[in-house]
Amino acid sequence: MPWVFHASTHEFKGLFTVLRENARPSSAYLTLMVLSTMLATFGLFANSTPVIIGAMILAPLMSPIISLSMGVLRQDRKLTLQSMKTIGYGLLLGYVAAILLTWLSPLQAMNDEITARIRPNLLDLGVAIVSGIAGAYAHAREEVAKTLAGVAIAVALVPPLAVSGIGIGWADWDAFIGALLLLMTNLAGIVLAGSFTFMLLGFSPLHLAKKGLLVSLLVVVIVSMPLGYGSFTMIRDHKVIRSLSNFTVDDITVKQVSVVRGNPMTLSVTLVSEEPIDNEDLDRVKAAISREVGTEVMLEALIVVKK
Repeated sequence: MPWVFHASTHEFKGLFTVLRENARPSSAYLTLMVLSTMLATFGLFANSTPVIIGAMILAPLMSPIISLSMGVLRQDRKLTLQSMKTIGYGLLLGYVAAILLTWLSPLQAMNDEITARIRPNLLDLGVAIVSGIAGAYAHAREEVAKTLAGVAIAVALVPPLAVSGIGIGWADWDAFIGALLLLMTNLAGIVLAGSFTFMLLGFSPLHLAKKGLLVSLLVVVIVSMPLGYGSFTMIRDHKVIRSLSNFTVDDITVKQVSVVRGNPMTLSVTLVSEEPIDNEDLDRVKAAISREVGTEVMLEALIVVKK
């Protein structure tokens, strides 16, 4: 394709040297996978965003995934298998570290950081695709390689790995499956976007790239199916929260609404009133909310009486 940039021999050789090196499971890579997953697990238990960001920067998982993108693109069997093996070793060690820390930890409660990674949606796939483009471009251009830390933070590969390990440790299979789906979404999106970016940068002719791109696209489509349901759920929950913002029933005002569960729909709300609220008032509020959202709801209510 004449409109596509064609990489020079020097660029081609330099990139492949780096990618083949990144595809090998070095001791440094394996050590960093264990440490980054441990750090992410501690950060998740502590509900600490800064600690989790530190784990994202420390994690080396992005490099073999980008190598896999090139292997898939050029149908390089050796590079593909070596990259998959390295990714597999890293994930296995990460799971072992997360599960062991979960067993040793006395904490058994969900928090915001853990919950945020068990309900993936199409927005997460979009993040993975953009991160894959950025990661491939940064590997292909030495002058922008310093942006890889930012890419690692954006795609957040290790936190869902740690959350799925926590799910195994807790025997909470909903948390495990949700976090695993997010991890698979990130992997599939990065590989597809990375492969396409390398092709546009001139590292593979289209006739050689077709098969790898189609296989990657098929995997992304399969992963996207449950993500579509996650997106529908997210949109529905946002509509419910927006419709109930400062919703009033007589002299009772509904505040701080959040969706606890979707089936049956369970809402956490704060009810503010100037007079004491009795069971009859609660039934009236529940019925009004059910009419507003169009389905039967259950309420977890905190009652605040203003004096």
